[in-house]
Amino acid sequence: MKREKQIKESKEMIKSALFKLMKSKEFDEITMSEIALEAGLVRMTLYRHFKDKEQILLYCFEDYYERALLEMKVKINPNLNDLLRFRFKMLKESPYTNLLMAHNLLNQLIQRIGLIYIQSFKGILPEIDDAYRKSFVMGGIDAMTIRWIEGGMNEPYTQIADKVANILIMFRNKGLEVQSEA
Repeated sequence: MKREKQIKESKEMIKSALFKLMKSKEFDEITMSEIALEAGLVRMTLYRHFKDKEQILLYCFEDYYERALLEMKVKINPNLNDLLRFRFKMLKESPYTNLLMAHNLLNQLIQRIGLIYIQSFKGILPEIDDAYRKSFVMGGIDAMTIRWIEGGMNEPYTQIADKVANILIMFRNKGLEVQSEA
């Protein structure tokens, strides 16, 4: 328990150091050595937690998202549309989404969000038994998410969430069974 607390404190110091440096320098100009120095840590400690500064950004988003999840979990009986709206709202409101996009980390971000969702909302997310269908559905949601972010997130998050929900409903209602030729 004490070790976990130390790890969390070190990561918070690193996160704070990065954002303090970003107030006076561009992200691309900041070095890992500068982050370690600003955090008051040796470089070895910094590298024990993060292999590069992009990983620090991903951690920042995950930390932000985890805290926001607590808000969603207290909502009584959230449904799939609530979860989709929450996903897009957090991406829109996060101070990290555009930074991650600028550094070509959207795919990693979206993968991490997917894992957090699966762990947090197992009982709400629809079960898809077939691995291929599951990959197709998740890949489609991820592709729509990335397209929305890269497009500047101009559509309201509720609108993009509703589009995803409507596509999922269409697939469920149509069944979309294809007969293969033997």
